Amino acid sequence: MHPRSRALLAPILWLTASFLGCTRDAVPRGAPPPLSDETPAPPAPNDASKPLDCEWVRDEDNCWQPMKREIRACLGPLPIEGMLARDGKTCAASNAEVLFRPELARASPWALDIEVRVANKTCFRYRDTGPETGLAQDTPRVHVLEGPSGATISFTSGMPLTLVCPDGSTFRATPADLGLDGCITERVWEGALPLGSGALTPSSSPVWLSLDPRWGHIFECERPPD
Repeated sequence: MHPRSRALLAPILWLTASFLGCTRDAVPRGAPPPLSDETPAPPAPNDASKPLDCEWVRDEDNCWQPMKREIRACLGPLPIEGMLARDGKTCAASNAEVLFRPELARASPWALDIEVRVANKTCFRYRDTGPETGLAQDTPRVHVLEGPSGATISFTSGMPLTLVCPDGSTFRATPADLGLDGCITERVWEGALPLGSGALTPSSSPVWLSLDPRWGHIFECERPPD
């Protein structure tokens, strides 16, 4: 691999790693757990694909940016501050709630299914199949994000990195696609992919999630006292 491609690839792979502050314990290899009937289904990919590169990331009209703007408008003032229920399934706040399906992880391995509702409207639902288990083709990590309109985007962290838009348009990144000058130095990757970062381990308090570092935390949920 060309040194420059390797240097640019590293930050992208960091984006697909475990949530900040979350465990990265090894889990058994194999296919990720299937999405349940209750979770947003990922869009079906098209056979043809286009590069997931800096040109796509810079495009303010790519399929993720309009959805992200809709999500931000739906959320209102941030962060949403509340108290996590003792069963780990809900976090109640003024005019808003965060739902965890199943309950917030108490141990590894884990998977996340988080829904954020404001004024009784779902602003987004985020599904992550669990801790990073490597970049082998047989252990992809799948992220599915549903916006306020119900449209979904999926992102798969295995190589090649793959993003599928609501209309099925498919974009894939290989090391060769990540070698464009300026993509990292301009920090255009911040919030550029439908990936969550946060503190959601059993020891985290408050628990929080972010979809774009420029937004700060979407919610901050304090754990109840013992």
